[in-house]
Amino acid sequence: MPDKDVLDLTRLEEAFEDDVTGIADLLEMALETGKKHRRAIEAGLAAGDATAVARAAHGIKGSAGNIGANVVYRLAAELDERARTGSLEGAHERAGAIDAAYARVAEEVRAYRARVS
Repeated sequence: MPDKDVLDLTRLEEAFEDDVTGIADLLEMALETGKKHRRAIEAGLAAGDATAVARAAHGIKGSAGNIGANVVYRLAAELDERARTGSLEGAHERAGAIDAAYARVAEEVRAYRARVS
């Protein structure tokens, strides 16, 4: 079973019932979406554009929330909130923490896929 703090599949399992392949596909799509938003965060940080960082962090927050990636959600919410105030202080560190949390989610997704295959 996945670490529920890293990846809580409760809502997805309720919504998808027995469609474990559908859940696995959705999880992988969310990881890809996260990669796109992480690239946008990096571009925003490089440009010093807090609005772009907030927008990308908000996208990660939504995607992570939808799949139950709780740590990623919390980190993205913190980055979103701070960037919305115009501050990028600590943003590089938070972005790195999001990457590390996504890596843990990816491990859980691979393990889930292996269990259901």
